[in-house]
Order: sequence, then C-alpha cells, then structure tokens
Amino acid sequence: MEQIGINIAQAAELMGISKQLMRKLTKEIDFPCIKFQRRIVINKELLPVWFKNHIGNFYVDY
Repeated sequence: MEQIGINIAQAAELMGISKQLMRKLTKEIDFPCIKFQRRIVINKELLPVWFKNHIGNFYVDY
C-alpha cells in the first residue's frame, strides 16, 4: 500500500521549498494536513491540488 501521509521534510522536498516554509504553510486553514500534537501529517495526494488552487497567491514574510 502506498503511503498517503508524508511529513514536513518530505513535503518540502516534493514542493522544492524549505522545511521552515512548509511548517508555516501548514498553518493555513485549508492546507491538507492533520496535526497530532507535535506531529504533522500532510496528505500527499491533496498537496498538488492545494498548490494548484493557490497559484497566483503571494505569501510575503511567511
């Protein structure tokens, strides 16, 4: 079975951004992740959909 949940480091590598920026993006209300206390699991299949839906958005001083 393929892994559907990935961690911050895996998602950052997949998106080509830093882990710090990925952590900040997980604070967005509609970001496809689940938080288990200190652990964050990101839905690997929904991440590209979220990215596509946010093309054109500009995040400053994140």
